[in-house]
Amino acid sequence: MERPSAAPPPVPASKIIQMVPAPIWVRFLAGAADVIVAGLLSLAIIVTILIPFFFPDTQSILYEYVNKSGGNFLRDTNLASKLLENPRLRNMVLAGQMIFYTVFFFYFFLSEWALKGSSLGKKIFQITAVRRTLDQPLNLGILFMRAWLKTVFFILFLPLLWITFLWVFVHPEKRMVHDLLTGTWVID
Repeated sequence: MERPSAAPPPVPASKIIQMVPAPIWVRFLAGAADVIVAGLLSLAIIVTILIPFFFPDTQSILYEYVNKSGGNFLRDTNLASKLLENPRLRNMVLAGQMIFYTVFFFYFFLSEWALKGSSLGKKIFQITAVRRTLDQPLNLGILFMRAWLKTVFFILFLPLLWITFLWVFVHPEKRMVHDLLTGTWVID
């Protein structure tokens, strides 16, 4: 009776990519560029479509708030709390957040799919995400998971962004948490 092997067969050396991890500062700047692009796209959708077409009555409320606060939004917290008591404005903020999260997810997913493992930020800094071996491309499942994890880490749980970024300093291959979970590397 044949015993199953304990480990999968080793990958031939000719198939392994010689990886030079992208410098940490380059990954940070590429990520910042991506956040700026996705954030501006989200803001454009919110300001040009969401508010004018679905919540036009909230514009006057926001203008009144800006005038009363004198441009210093943190000065009068009582005014800000009264502002969120308005159900239409609360719904507009919630819808804006959902647009924000959705745009970030699709930005990461579609850009890494269309640009073969890169986003606009990664293209600017000439880095890309890859699989460990040449015969394992970044498939849609991996790209979906990378986009979902980035969206969660960047938007929903901002402190996790810093934990995942700081992980690069202690990991020997300079991989972030979403790289480890999806089996990818970002290389120069």
